[in-house]
This record gives sequence, structure tokens and C-alpha cells, in this order.
Amino acid sequence: MASPALQAKAQALNAKMEAAARAEIAEIENKTIRKIGRKGVECTLKCFDKAGTTGPSDVLQNCANQCQMPNQQAGQLLNAEVGQFQNRLSRSMMECQDKAKDLMYPGIENDAKKMGKVEDTMLACMSKTVDTHIGLLKPMRQRVESQLKQLG
Repeated sequence: MASPALQAKAQALNAKMEAAARAEIAEIENKTIRKIGRKGVECTLKCFDKAGTTGPSDVLQNCANQCQMPNQQAGQLLNAEVGQFQNRLSRSMMECQDKAKDLMYPGIENDAKKMGKVEDTMLACMSKTVDTHIGLLKPMRQRVESQLKQLG
């Protein structure tokens, strides 16, 4: 069982990772996805203008659906990229847990000094993983924005 100090440090690392990820995702949403969404709304308005009061509703609906397609694809693309990023982060964190487990042997949990070293090893690994993945956020954002520009 992890010490309260380790748990607190792990939570701080988690908060650091989440804040960095949230900032990059907000950047993508605010600067790129909203533009695509706005174009979809403008396109949909043109569908209504073109259909007027007498155009067939199925044609209007098809037109509006086509207009919204890029926005839906943008959301799917972002979700897929974030999901892959989260999977890689989780796998890296599992490796940290495995490294800590590898240092464990029967009776070690009764030796506070040795358990401290195990926890320090795990925390150092987790900290490095978080820093590495924070560094991967900007390239991820650039990759997503590049793909989104092709949609919009």
C-alpha cells in the first residue's frame, strides 16, 4: 500500500498532467474546431436559404448533415488522438508500477527505509513519465491541427 506522501505526490503529478493536457486541448478546440463548427453553421444557413419555404425537407436535411460532417469528423479525430495519448500515458505509468513491484520482496513492507526507496523509484519514474508526456502534447496538438486544416 502506498504511503500518504506518495499518494499526494502522485495526485500532484496527475493534476500537472491534466492541466497541461487541458490547455493543449482547449487550444485545439478554441482556435481550430470552433472555426470548423462556425463554417458548418454558415453552410447550414445557406442550406435553409437555398431551400426557402418550398424546398423538400429531405434535401434540406441532407444538405445540413453534409455541412456538419467536418465538425463531427474534427471531434472524432481529436477524441481518437487524445484516447491514444491517454493509452500511451497509462502504459508508461504501468511500467513505473512494474518497476516498483520488481523491487519488492517478502518482508520489505516492514522496512520503512527500503519501502521509501521503492516509493522514491516509483515517484521518479512517474515524474519522468509526466514530464515526457507533457512534452508530447505540443507535437500532438500540431499533428491534430494539421489534420483538422485538411477538414476545414
